[in-house]
Amino acid sequence: MSNISDKKLREVVKFYKNNTEQKTLGVFNLTNETLHRYLRKAQKKGIDTFNKNSVLEKISERFTDKELEAIASGGRILPGIEKIPIIHFEGERIRFTLSGDLHLGSLYTNPDYIYSMYDESRKAGSEFIAVGGDVTEGMSNRPGHIYELSHLGYDEQKKHAKEILGQWDKDMYLIDGNHDRWFIKSSGAHIVKDICNALGDRFTFLGHDEGDISLKGKSTIKLWHGEDGNSYAISYRVQKIIESLTGGTKPGILSCHHVHKFNYIFERHIHAISPGCIQRQTKWMRGKRIPAHTGFVICDAWVNDSGISKVNLCWHPFYS
Repeated sequence: MSNISDKKLREVVKFYKNNTEQKTLGVFNLTNETLHRYLRKAQKKGIDTFNKNSVLEKISERFTDKELEAIASGGRILPGIEKIPIIHFEGERIRFTLSGDLHLGSLYTNPDYIYSMYDESRKAGSEFIAVGGDVTEGMSNRPGHIYELSHLGYDEQKKHAKEILGQWDKDMYLIDGNHDRWFIKSSGAHIVKDICNALGDRFTFLGHDEGDISLKGKSTIKLWHGEDGNSYAISYRVQKIIESLTGGTKPGILSCHHVHKFNYIFERHIHAISPGCIQRQTKWMRGKRIPAHTGFVICDAWVNDSGISKVNLCWHPFYS
């Protein structure tokens, strides 16, 4: 085999790089000396092949076991792009809870509403809770805002949020909203991310203002917050958000937050849900003649190879 062809040489080198040396010697009936002569010859000729084992070893060094599982299932783990956790479940149906605009640290937020949401979610069998931003009230520069706070400052609001959110015993996925980002603007503190890190693996920070959750790698739930305002028609804002999404980025379910409204529409094959809020109507909202739909949504989604085949949702309102 001294006059080995380039084709055969490439075959030997490729096998060697993706298997053990001992296995290569046995499969090609080579001596150790001959194999290394072939490797030197391939190097001189510039013959190289993809080293799967080497690449996989480098990947395993960069990511956690949970992230590696997500990669294997089709999850997005790319630099500069938020990671997408993948939810695995038996059968086609999964049940989960959508909530948001908790505003923990506000005098207008009753923690009992959140505990009630936990109880109803447990009874219903929700697999996880997704929270679409404004987890904390934050501290704005609006005159008089400080007098609307039950907990003053980053440390106190973080401690309060940890205590309340930590009562949930399954997975929770969260994004931040404009109120949370007051701490970023004032001091560079990422309060929602810090809360998730403090509470452990069950709590996942998905990103700033928006974040995605993959259902079996077949479809996506997108949480969306935004910094725009209420529209005259409740559905108009949701429709404009849907219009802004390009084809390749459309989720199966869009959970819209920020304006404290409950609504459901189906547009461009997207199930768009506004799951209300936990914070009651504030004096500022009442002065602007803006109502608050206080409550949360428990949603069933059926997922097949084509994506979301159908949804069924139940609105749980609170009456102050």
